[in-house]
Amino acid sequence: MILIEGGTRGAQALISGDLPMIGMAGQAVISARARGADLVVVAGVVNKMNYIFVGAPSVKTPEDLKGKRIAISQIGTASYHAVILALKQWRLDARRDRITILQVGTQAARVASLNSGGTDAIIVNPGLTTAMKQRGYNIIADFSEMPLPYPQQVMATRERFLKSEPDVAERLLKAFVAGNTFTLDPKNKNRVKAALAKYLRLGSVDKAEEQYQSALPVLPKKPYVDVAGITSMIEFLAESDPSVAKIKPEQVINHAIMKKLDESGFIEHPFGK
Repeated sequence: MILIEGGTRGAQALISGDLPMIGMAGQAVISARARGADLVVVAGVVNKMNYIFVGAPSVKTPEDLKGKRIAISQIGTASYHAVILALKQWRLDARRDRITILQVGTQAARVASLNSGGTDAIIVNPGLTTAMKQRGYNIIADFSEMPLPYPQQVMATRERFLKSEPDVAERLLKAFVAGNTFTLDPKNKNRVKAALAKYLRLGSVDKAEEQYQSALPVLPKKPYVDVAGITSMIEFLAESDPSVAKIKPEQVINHAIMKKLDESGFIEHPFGK
């Protein structure tokens, strides 16, 4: 597996042919599609925003964000769109309300910027809720509780790859689906937590409990792409990028393999009955 920070870079890796398939945010796929790339989403990993909005001790409510600095990964990524959509939901405007959005980078870098006073609020994974509260920070919002359908994480690839390597594409999706089903099965909790602790470098399995609990509500049992989320993202992107307005959800979504796996019973029983 290769970690690529940010959906924009992920789309570039797909277009260049460096990767056959990647888990990434959906907006980069839509933007690339509007510019002629043959990118499509073939599965929905997380169909709603899975972030928390964390404020410094002085930032307790959305209103307190006026005149403040908010740290994101980079412009065009899911963290950026999360901030913009949240501000819109709260009837705030970055320009009018003098809110500065800073491109800081990784989640660790965003936390460090808040700790150092370089920013006043950050967007991070909900698995950090307890740690943020213990440091005296405020949880301004839990995005998973907001009425915002959103393609936070999808499995994306190229149409060319689906046509040239259909067997490989299906096997890649089978692996993802099996992992998703395994994660959602309560009897696998300890093994899932062990994997989280390892790859998140948490130090111990016990420390993975919060990350585990925060993931369960946002993982779909049948990981189809949410059409409403893609539609909403197209409408949002079209506000600042007219070329996106011509894109239809059916141009972006390809459920052929997912439907095949669903109809065969593989999604519910990837390891056999």
